Amino acid sequence: MELDGDLADRVRRTAEAQARRHRGLVVAAVRGGETAVHGAGSAGGGGTVPDGRTLFQIGSVTKVFTTLALAAAVTRGELALDTPVDASFPELSSPLPRPAITTAHLATHSSGLPRLPPGVLLRGLRQRSDPYRGLSPEDLVAGYGRCRSGARPGRRFRYSNFGVALLGQALARRAGTSWERLVADEVTGPLGLRDTVADVRPDQQDRRATGHSARRRPVPDWTLDAVAPAGGLWSTADDVLTFLRAHLEPGDGALPDALRLVQQPRFRANRWLQVCLGWMLTPLRGTEHSVLWHNGGTGGFFSFAGFQPQLGVGVVVLSNTARSVDRAGMELMTALVTGAGVPSS
Repeated sequence: MELDGDLADRVRRTAEAQARRHRGLVVAAVRGGETAVHGAGSAGGGGTVPDGRTLFQIGSVTKVFTTLALAAAVTRGELALDTPVDASFPELSSPLPRPAITTAHLATHSSGLPRLPPGVLLRGLRQRSDPYRGLSPEDLVAGYGRCRSGARPGRRFRYSNFGVALLGQALARRAGTSWERLVADEVTGPLGLRDTVADVRPDQQDRRATGHSARRRPVPDWTLDAVAPAGGLWSTADDVLTFLRAHLEPGDGALPDALRLVQQPRFRANRWLQVCLGWMLTPLRGTEHSVLWHNGGTGGFFSFAGFQPQLGVGVVVLSNTARSVDRAGMELMTALVTGAGVPSS
């Protein structure tokens, strides 16, 4: 329900300004319990304007779904944040010749593991349009067994798709299921996120956006396979906004303890950045507040999700074009926190 006319106007102006740079996008926001959603541009070749129910590949915003599944297991006492990840992979030689890497290290990008699994860079050169296609969980674990950590775990921030993908596969192993089923059972199901999926269902196909390059040319969707825990979900602005609202009001719904746990800072990367379980925590420029956020990008999609828990503000931007939407998301967040105007471009 859009009861806040000022909120709806800010969201609309943000979407229409960004439509100059994107084939299509949807902007959504919540403030004080009221919501607004506005789409602009085109969802695909037919010219349909995207809306809150249009599906986009959300890229690395997927990571905060994987880390929420971790938090759910921790709050139930099934594992701890200091549990070594090696325990989930008995096929590895034991002990591995390096300091133990824990689930918390993987969830905070402080494991020292590289950004990409071994061999993926060469794979990407061979199949540029779909760089992770064909990578199996077994490939991922074997690569981990061969990998030498670049820094002692817990010492340095090193953003790692490999690390979060490994975390997702480790959680799935412990649960005796696939990562896709795990996220459905632990996160999207309890939170009522019916349109957040690893594989777009037949009944969703007519709402699926077409990805585009930065030059607005249609491009193939990425198939993340074993790296899906780090970037493989599809979702809608409505669902991601519901996800943010669950974080803003954790005591009013499912997973309250886990939703609080993922918001606690765990690792300081530098003067401006702290890392929670998946979420990044940075000062919101021009304000006295900080914002929890994550962004994402695949071959034809970019995404942003952020929230300010003390003020009850959240922002989602989903685009079907390979252009960053971070600035748009942060500027709208600042405007909603401070009451300032939304930039026109």
